[in-house]
Amino acid sequence: MFTVTDGDRRILHELSRDGRLSNKELAARVGLPPSTCHGRVRLLEDAGVIRGYRAVVDPQAAGAAISALVSVAVLDHARSQVTDLVPLMRALPGVQQVFLLGGDRDLVIHVAVADVPALREFIRVNIGAHPDLGQSQTHLVFEHAVGVAPALSLIHI
Repeated sequence: MFTVTDGDRRILHELSRDGRLSNKELAARVGLPPSTCHGRVRLLEDAGVIRGYRAVVDPQAAGAAISALVSVAVLDHARSQVTDLVPLMRALPGVQQVFLLGGDRDLVIHVAVADVPALREFIRVNIGAHPDLGQSQTHLVFEHAVGVAPALSLIHI
């Protein structure tokens, strides 16, 4: 099993804030020699601690003015396949994130669409007509404050 060191935590903190840092800049920020820093980043990637790098796109600036969280209950006959629904939902156009939950709703789907009619159509076609999905509840997102990944904010650096 891979053990995350204090130096790794500093690397993770910095990369979660800016995944485009050069190795030289990252090494300077975390206080490691560049060769050591590069090796630790590779180990973190190989161990699956760092799962990837991506651009954070502002949905509104990209033409998706409406963002919503749709909580959905999975019907009893599909309970054993609930984890199979996550990648199916994630592949739908406009879906930003999918959360598998415990409680009275099984999934929360974060979706970004052009307007309210597009949101209604997304729910009708992808949620309401799905044979394994039951009740849903939709919450409009007025503001989404994005920062350092929540799990990393719990790590004492």
